[in-house]
Amino acid sequence: MSARRFPSVLSLACVLAFTLLILSPVVFHAAPQDSGYRVLRSIKLHILVIDADSGKQVGDIQGMNGLHGVAVATEFNRGFVTGNKTEQEGTVYIFDLKTLMLTSSIKSNSIDTDSLLYDPLTKRVYVNNGDGMNLTVVDAATEKVAGTMAFNANPEAAAADGKGSIFQDYEDKGQVIEYDAMKLTIKNKWPTPGCDAPVGMAMDKANRRLYVGCRGKGATAPGVLIVMNADNGKVVASMPIGIGVDGDVFDPATGNVYAACRDSGDGKSGATYIFHADSPDKISLVATVKTIYGARTVALDANTHHVFLIGTEKNDPVPPTAKNPNPRPKPDLSTFELLEIGK
Repeated sequence: MSARRFPSVLSLACVLAFTLLILSPVVFHAAPQDSGYRVLRSIKLHILVIDADSGKQVGDIQGMNGLHGVAVATEFNRGFVTGNKTEQEGTVYIFDLKTLMLTSSIKSNSIDTDSLLYDPLTKRVYVNNGDGMNLTVVDAATEKVAGTMAFNANPEAAAADGKGSIFQDYEDKGQVIEYDAMKLTIKNKWPTPGCDAPVGMAMDKANRRLYVGCRGKGATAPGVLIVMNADNGKVVASMPIGIGVDGDVFDPATGNVYAACRDSGDGKSGATYIFHADSPDKISLVATVKTIYGARTVALDANTHHVFLIGTEKNDPVPPTAKNPNPRPKPDLSTFELLEIGK
């Protein structure tokens, strides 16, 4: 596995957390061959659209605040973005996939509006409100709030099985739940033994397995990637990974699972761990790819089977304090980079 870097021409407004989503070339009509485009969002004010082949910026969607995630509903020509207009007003922004213009926004009726996913089966967008400890559901066709659901826990990543269930991890409780995507009722709740703080999630839908990225206890503790049977909640496999995992993805075509960690363990570089699903209940390590520090959010290109991450080449040390004895380095935004990992 090798890594390709696109330099910091993207924007100083972009910082470490991001979402990269693959858009069909049919939507944009400008992508040569079958490569498609990616949407890169900043954590603050705007979304950048990047050509995956050249790394060049091809769009910039303005007029938002406190951004966290992006989900795309191609059949409605809409992109949905989670943000926070203020600390007390979570927001879902909506933009046009063809014009790359912001079209509307709706209130999430919660706070810390964070991760989200679009489920093509229900035609709904499921929005996690972290500190709000709840869920906001948006109808992608009408752009209206279709329902809410209390979690009473801090939701992180989620995955839809395409059959009417959504699986959600609870970071603060060490649990994974399954809920009905239409009724918004909890069907199952399972512990994650050996996994202190589940934050990342991907799913092998064919074999009904969840890949859950878990952080360790404390800022410098390494984590694990666990494999959970989605039908009964049993943890069937576990493999060690680095510090501060955030995202993981599964490529059904290759059987590879990617777990992106901000710190490889040396305090200077990040690491993406690549595993192969040898069977539904067994994964083996394929490679550990050193990246730049902080590169912990990952997205898959299903056409090339490459993954993309971001981070900063330069990170300045931060003095420890009594409250924070192990502070993370401060990123130098002038060294911001988009990374591509592939064979």
